[in-house]
Amino acid sequence: MNSQSISLSAFMVGILISTLLLKSEATVCVRNANSQDKTVKPLGQKHLAYAQYITHKFIGSRIITQFAPQDDRGQSINLDQLASSLGYDHFNWANYVELDPYGIVDRQGQQLNTPYNDPPQGGYRYDAADKLPFYWDVVRCDRCKSRHHFQHARNRSQFQLVFEDSPADYRLQPGEAVIFVTSLVGVKHYDSQQHQSEWEILHTFRWKLANPHPNMSKVSLIESDVACNNLSPMLLSRMQLDGASLRKGTKNLQDDEK
Repeated sequence: MNSQSISLSAFMVGILISTLLLKSEATVCVRNANSQDKTVKPLGQKHLAYAQYITHKFIGSRIITQFAPQDDRGQSINLDQLASSLGYDHFNWANYVELDPYGIVDRQGQQLNTPYNDPPQGGYRYDAADKLPFYWDVVRCDRCKSRHHFQHARNRSQFQLVFEDSPADYRLQPGEAVIFVTSLVGVKHYDSQQHQSEWEILHTFRWKLANPHPNMSKVSLIESDVACNNLSPMLLSRMQLDGASLRKGTKNLQDDEK
């Protein structure tokens, strides 16, 4: 790639960020350390309006969500360039089970209590995962499927990141559901040795698995854009323990640009 192309690409990324920051109504999770009820308040125009670049498909028991940002001309934006310009190592997903009527055990056979990270640290007995809280593996761990790594071609390309799942639970009766809360996140950094990470919630949606009829599983969207202050304190605490940044106080856009 010649220098003119590189400059143009960087210029387009800059336009995208500037445009979206002005249009954004997204919120970030903020904890007020002096509040007794630990209220989570919106931060205002801190993050991009990610919702408009996220689409969902539901095919039976399969969910396919895509994050594919574009500039104001409708041109696709390189995810690596966008992540880097925002101070992230990469984009990923964080997936949590908010409600689970019958429960499940982790890879060590321990019963998971809601809300729990999906997949949990190390994965499930039937499906291994790394020990970081992201849906797609960041570490190429033992017995982890290459298909589940965030850099796998089915999960991401130069211009889009995919979230895909096909959950099932034959025990669900009509009227029951497993409820998931999934977030697009910006991963700031991670330590594969200490199993620690720092990340920001960029956009959140809620969906569910149900069995409307015997031998029939179906997933569907509950909310397409969930504000952080509409997430339960228990879930937010779980996210924070997993490395999510829940800021104290507020900043304006000018503060963030310093």
